[in-house]
Amino acid sequence: MSGPLPGATYKTERGIDRASLSEIIIWLAIVFLFIIMSFFSPTFLTIRNIVTVIKNLTTVAILSFGLTFVFISGGFDFSQGAILLYSAILIISFNPGTIGGVFLYSLLVMGIAVLFGTFNGVLIGFFHLNPFVVTLGLRNVIAGIIFISTAGMTVGATAQSPVLEYLGLGRFTRWLPVQTVFLIGIAIICWFVLRFTLYGRKLLLVGNSEIVSAYSGLKVEQLKCSSYIINGLLAGFAGILLGSQVSHLLPELAWHYDYDAITACAVGGISLLGGRGTILNTISGLLLLGFINNSMILLGLPFAWQQILKGLVLFVAVAADVWVRRKLYE
Repeated sequence: MSGPLPGATYKTERGIDRASLSEIIIWLAIVFLFIIMSFFSPTFLTIRNIVTVIKNLTTVAILSFGLTFVFISGGFDFSQGAILLYSAILIISFNPGTIGGVFLYSLLVMGIAVLFGTFNGVLIGFFHLNPFVVTLGLRNVIAGIIFISTAGMTVGATAQSPVLEYLGLGRFTRWLPVQTVFLIGIAIICWFVLRFTLYGRKLLLVGNSEIVSAYSGLKVEQLKCSSYIINGLLAGFAGILLGSQVSHLLPELAWHYDYDAITACAVGGISLLGGRGTILNTISGLLLLGFINNSMILLGLPFAWQQILKGLVLFVAVAADVWVRRKLYE
């Protein structure tokens, strides 16, 4: 991928770079939504509703954080939704009953997810295969494995273990769910890695231009591969959290998470062409989408209209990304 170098500034006539302007617009949209919905729904701005929205974003958010690493390195991943679902099915099937069991089985599940991510990373990073083809192919393979292992039926335990149930539904305090703590922790780690480490800056360089990065001495293949490994790891962990939320899971109803994650990244300002984006961008996209969904539910809009609006939002976000990228060259 080619594009402007990280850290370069491309100013508008008023001195605000266009990438930052798009970020400001997203946050203003969130504020505007809060103001409008406060008139239409008395429950929208309640602590209970806000906490519920953030908790419900946990699975999609962690998926989005993994995708952020892939996107800024110039890649793409269609398989993370399948990795998520398979991980959720595994943890539900294992149904560990002790803290030690949850820890060990979680390591096993995340190890399998990392293997899937490594498969993507090696073929895309080292063998230079098309990321759309590779990840879509892996998605279909995992989907086949899921169908064979479940026969398309609901997966679940007779009784979910208390430890797993606490991981999914427990709270540290009245307004602080356990899963929200994990979400905040992972967000901070990912933000720090991309914002303050040399690794994060290298990923941005690779996403901007693989050729320039290679001439600069960067190990482009290893960096691209690592982004898919991280994505696989986070998809596996998100699957564990998803599996702990429910005692039974119907696979065919859980394929929307990867689409929502892609939409959140695009809406937040992560360039789908690589070389631009931060975790804060992803968070802004998540919050906007999360509260838009919540608003539609509170207003009683049919599910079909919710899906239509999601599609329109994604279309606008991708169009805006192309516009910003073109303007950065002017």
